[in-house]
Amino acid sequence: YDIATSALSELSISGTIASCRSYSYSSTATKIKVEQTLQKKSFLFWNDVSNAAWTKTVNTRVIDFTNSKSNLSSGTYRLMSVFTLTNSNGEIETITVYSNEKIIS
Repeated sequence: YDIATSALSELSISGTIASCRSYSYSSTATKIKVEQTLQKKSFLFWNDVSNAAWTKTVNTRVIDFTNSKSNLSSGTYRLMSVFTLTNSNGEIETITVYSNEKIIS
């Protein structure tokens, strides 16, 4: 990464409830935005889960954003986190990070 020091997309599932966490840190960032989307696998493709997209922007060096989605159906899920980091020079870096896949049976 050029601006980011670390970036994490983390998905955990308990029963039919997904907990979605996006984390990023940068020693030089002045603003971080994250767009967090829960996705479900359909054959070879990944589709966004309805009402399971969230966005947050902070004017600091770290972002830690958690949301949950309940009543999920069986299938394979992942979390996509798109981070946009801006430093004091106005330089922008965009990073897309995917979580490990999780299965609801």
